[in-house]
Amino acid sequence: MIQLSICLPTRNRQTYCIETIRALARSDRTDFEVLVGDNSDDGSILAEFFETELKDERFKLVGPEDKVLPMVDNWERLAGLARGRWLSVIGDDDYIDPKLVLLLKYYERLYPDVEAVGWARMNFNWPDNRPTPALATVPVSHETLVAVKSIMADRLYRWTEGKSRPAAGFGAYHGAVRKSLMERIKRKFGGRYFEHPVVDFESSCKVIREAKTLVHCQRPFSVLGACAASNSAGARTRKKTDEHAKAFKTESAGTVDMDDPIFPFPLTGEGVSNCAVIASTTSWFCRKYGIDLTGFPENFASAAMDECNNTVVEEDYELKKAYFERGFAAWEGGKWRECFKPMPFWGERSFNELSGVLNDMLYIQEASVPARTPAEFYDFGEHTIISAELAASGARAFAR
Repeated sequence: MIQLSICLPTRNRQTYCIETIRALARSDRTDFEVLVGDNSDDGSILAEFFETELKDERFKLVGPEDKVLPMVDNWERLAGLARGRWLSVIGDDDYIDPKLVLLLKYYERLYPDVEAVGWARMNFNWPDNRPTPALATVPVSHETLVAVKSIMADRLYRWTEGKSRPAAGFGAYHGAVRKSLMERIKRKFGGRYFEHPVVDFESSCKVIREAKTLVHCQRPFSVLGACAASNSAGARTRKKTDEHAKAFKTESAGTVDMDDPIFPFPLTGEGVSNCAVIASTTSWFCRKYGIDLTGFPENFASAAMDECNNTVVEEDYELKKAYFERGFAAWEGGKWRECFKPMPFWGERSFNELSGVLNDMLYIQEASVPARTPAEFYDFGEHTIISAELAASGARAFAR
């Protein structure tokens, strides 16, 4: 029986995708499948790889269609083909451990109503994405936490933490969702698994709304990779941010309009940030499906201030500040303008210089790590944490 369907959407990043596929193929488990959704301009590269090198029944290639699909539609077709009891989506430059199946089985025994599982993630930049010194991260804890749904909803829908990015924690992206829940979501929300172009946070909105029980493991089971062609890499410079945003908007044509007149913080333009893009997504979801947004405007203002306050280059700070000021001036006739009062810029500074452990997170200078891919980094990071088998065993004491 297939326990886990790993969905791997990809577009024009075949080199990274092939490395990820090879890493997953090294697993000796037979209870998972990998669905590769190729949305590239040239479908022959992955097709040839599957034909000549990858002869593995656990993997299925879903090739390009007649025209480029919006990313949300590429995710949608993979979810529809998934045969596993659980479903997870990762990027083509990421990695996920197939031994996650052990954890899912353990949680199903422990919490029969569990429908969504989250976990901590390692972070790793591919060697081609290190314009400045970077730190890789490895979470070092392994406790299990059962989420309180009302708290998770407040964090995601109403941004009660006031941080630049809400702590969603659950969803199909680098999380696992029961396929039965995915089918229930499809029936309830517009006849689709995914609707919004910012598909990872839209998934979190639906999963947190609908899942009966949400369980989180502090032990990492996947790696968020960032290659030179990734969106996160593009966010490092204003030029690349604008290029990625314009391409994303063009390829998302025909889906939900990202230029939301009700929430006037546009996807493109100088100073745009992920903070506003995520908030636009959660705001759209809550308005469409009648979820209470009391407190959201004030909390989003705090999040926007947090985004500005953590900007380390003065010119970027001024652009972000102006972007948010324009948005707050236009939003509901300027009703929330006075809530946005960022601190003055407090000096250019650099990060990513010191290694060590802080708040259950190990920070490592990437230049010193003997790894060139997220999978290799995961193997390296596992030497600092308990094994997946032990994390999924429920054991509370460990022998040397």
